[in-house]
Amino acid sequence: MTETTSTDELGTVIARTSQAIQMAGEDRAPWLFARCWMRAGRYEVLGWNPADIDSALADFDALPAHFPGRAKLASVMASALLRSTTLLGSPRMAKAIALADVADTDPSPLPDWPVTSAALRAGDLLVAWQENRPGFRPRAALKDLERYAAIVGDTQPHATLVRAARLGLGHLAAQDDRSVVETERVSRDARDLFESLGPGSPVGDHGLVITLMQEANAKAMRGDVVGAAEKLGQLREAAQRMAPDNPLRASVEQALNSLGPFIDMLLPGGGSAAERRAEPVRPPTEAHFGMFEEMANQPGLSDAERALRLSQLAMAELAADTPQSVDKAVRDLTEVLSITSDHDPRRPYYLLTAGSAHLRRVEMSGNRRDLRTGTELLEKAQKLTESTTHGLWTTIAMPLAHAYRLSGRKELGRSTALRGLRGHAWSVLLESSPDEMQAAARHAADDALDTARWCLMDNDPEGAATALDAGRGLILYATTEARDIAARLTASGDTALAQEWQRARRNHAAGEEPGELRRRVVGALAGVPLTDDGSPTAGPGEGTTRLLDPPQLAETRAALRALGADALVYLVPGDERNGAAVVVPADAPASWMLLPQLNDAGIAAFDTFLSDAAQGMTGRDAPARDNALRDAVVKAPRALDGICEWAWDAAVGPLLERHLSRPRGRPARLVLIPVRELARVPWHAARTRSRDGSWRYAMEDAVFSYAPSARLLCESAWRSPVALTGGGLVVGDPDPAGAARDLPAARLEALAVKDRFYADARYIGRMPEGEPSPEGAGTREEVLRWLADPTGGPMLHLACHGIVEERTAAGDSSYLLLDGGEHLAAERLVRTLGEGPDREIGLAVLAACSTGRSSRGLDEAFSLSTTLLAGRVRSVVSANWSVPDAATSVLMFMFHHFLREEGMPPADALREAQLCMVGRRKPPEEMPKRLRGHLRTRQESDITSWAAFVHTGR
Repeated sequence: MTETTSTDELGTVIARTSQAIQMAGEDRAPWLFARCWMRAGRYEVLGWNPADIDSALADFDALPAHFPGRAKLASVMASALLRSTTLLGSPRMAKAIALADVADTDPSPLPDWPVTSAALRAGDLLVAWQENRPGFRPRAALKDLERYAAIVGDTQPHATLVRAARLGLGHLAAQDDRSVVETERVSRDARDLFESLGPGSPVGDHGLVITLMQEANAKAMRGDVVGAAEKLGQLREAAQRMAPDNPLRASVEQALNSLGPFIDMLLPGGGSAAERRAEPVRPPTEAHFGMFEEMANQPGLSDAERALRLSQLAMAELAADTPQSVDKAVRDLTEVLSITSDHDPRRPYYLLTAGSAHLRRVEMSGNRRDLRTGTELLEKAQKLTESTTHGLWTTIAMPLAHAYRLSGRKELGRSTALRGLRGHAWSVLLESSPDEMQAAARHAADDALDTARWCLMDNDPEGAATALDAGRGLILYATTEARDIAARLTASGDTALAQEWQRARRNHAAGEEPGELRRRVVGALAGVPLTDDGSPTAGPGEGTTRLLDPPQLAETRAALRALGADALVYLVPGDERNGAAVVVPADAPASWMLLPQLNDAGIAAFDTFLSDAAQGMTGRDAPARDNALRDAVVKAPRALDGICEWAWDAAVGPLLERHLSRPRGRPARLVLIPVRELARVPWHAARTRSRDGSWRYAMEDAVFSYAPSARLLCESAWRSPVALTGGGLVVGDPDPAGAARDLPAARLEALAVKDRFYADARYIGRMPEGEPSPEGAGTREEVLRWLADPTGGPMLHLACHGIVEERTAAGDSSYLLLDGGEHLAAERLVRTLGEGPDREIGLAVLAACSTGRSSRGLDEAFSLSTTLLAGRVRSVVSANWSVPDAATSVLMFMFHHFLREEGMPPADALREAQLCMVGRRKPPEEMPKRLRGHLRTRQESDITSWAAFVHTGR
């Protein structure tokens, strides 16, 4: 058959063949065979008329099973279906697979059949998911898909079908893991596929739909509901541009209609995207309920689709949170469970929602029957998730723990919640960049704090300490665990996986390694047994090692002893309840202390000061900068006085005076981990009035150090000390090119520090009169080269600007402002220090604004200082807010004096310098005259000049 064959001629032949079939009786099979072949040919050659292929399929089904040539005819018809480019998503996909089953029995198939068969098998993997076939696993399907992809190669349109299948299965695997990086990878792949199709592609509409759906999903995974809704709006516009009779248009509009009520609930109308993000979620209305009811009750829905829509209705009913709406949600979710099976991939989510609905009814009515039912449903959900590796593991564990507590099984509740927190570490370790890690960890701190409070209610301070650390510093932890992977795998006996990882690192940019490989690597390091396709083999929560858990308290105590510290103290804020201190002594069991005043009272004015000071250090309008900074400095004594006096009354005073053992003949040595908003408070500057009316400062009674988490505290303790020499790098006020105010006193400080204490160090930046240093202007590349140079010296001193931009989306979050206004971001520091060989840096002094302030959530503790600490720098001194230029210079000179001239450890040297600032110690005689002048012009009661600076590390 050729393209010149006219429709009329072929139609005449088919009509005559049909007459022959009617006359042939039982001998009609050869005529059926011929008509089937002709109809299939007309379908492919003369315009893809669905009636032709449907008639051909009917003829094929009427042929005897063993008719000669039937297998080859099946391959011809299946190939025609595939080349129609409308097969994916069509009900004819099942017919194509049935034809492929027949064609695969041909002992001498047509030359192109193996490629066509592989492409169809790839598409069938998606159908398996859509049909909820028993035993279907996305990761096992992905493994099969790669085998089919190797057969298909670049053959078209087969390769496009394989790519589309890979997108769909990748989406499912990412949803299982709740993986941000994999979701965004699928989103990018979808966009690439769509753009590769070209404007005239017959599947261009399908490509655009897949792309916009994946991009909306990626936004939603980051918690950006507005961004997701905007993508869905673009999808609606794309559907409206399709022909009215296009079946894809109907499918898209149906999907959008099911999402519409949720979008309307979540997004207030009008205003910019930023304004809509700031507005609260609105409760559902009767109109919303009506829309959900109508969608769930549409005739002709499959059980899977009805279950999904009923679950959406139930979610709206739970959001209304009235006794009547919760009762209705329970009834709807009971029906959902009755029409779904355990192999439905949404089943764990349905069980979770139903169990949570029953628990809410318990809280409203106290019905114990609901408690039993809710607990059983949540236990079934946890069993289906199998292990920590499932994306819903933690989401199920927390309400299940709550259910156990409601039933009086408090110990089981605590242990369930603590095991559940492992899921946060697993999720973060699967990601490959700080942005993605932040999105994955966004609920970790809340879950950890809830668990810790449960532990304290049960008088279990050890459990509370473990819980608090499980939700802290996960981004930093993940970056440290990403180092030396191949060597660690080899050491554990997993040589083949180590070699596979090394090959992937050679062939991909850092962070772009295949997601399934990364999953298997993390599983191997965590001791979570996984099959080759990445599925767990252990029971719920089994097989996990300390990779997913914070250090045990015995290790924390050993680390404290190695660092010479007396205790680690978590400061836990109250909400409606009291705050608390959880104390882990170096040589005694953990304990805790109730602190009724430890809440956010008094912090609001302090936050205003922090904001005003930051605005005073940046921006291009010099008069405005100076005015803002002066205003901040005027407000500072009032704001800081208030917060420091509150800090004493709320926490430090009771701890020092009533709870902690006081060492004889020396100050106590404490490491603090303040939780949430308490991280902003300068606890070492807490003060109270003595009997003689003078101020008594906390730092007079104790040497304070701070830690992002017990994990990093232990990492610091186990690293060998690095002795300081006269070498290193000193950076003094590089030209910010108008992006921030000049820091003339910082130049004096930096040069004085170099000349007096580090004669062999390199000095870059500006000289006292503003000209560039002969050794370098202080560019980003100069600093990065020094960080990577093993011969560069063991000390880094940065006297420049630090900028913090709190991040909820992609981008640099905190950075140093260097020559020409260049940024050196914390994210770049993590990458630089993690990629090369160990760099022996004993001390980094960040005499720059806000270098100790976290930019990715207070409990993530992700800052310029902590990224250096995670990069194996032994000790770091940094500032928690914007600091005055002149006073900082004085403090920094004295710090280096006590460190280098009197041999004090870094934390002690900082404390000694701060005591000089309040008149409790004499400043060193060797201080340069111009710096001494700054010291004489300040008041001893002025906290702004020193309280921002803190020590972390050894």
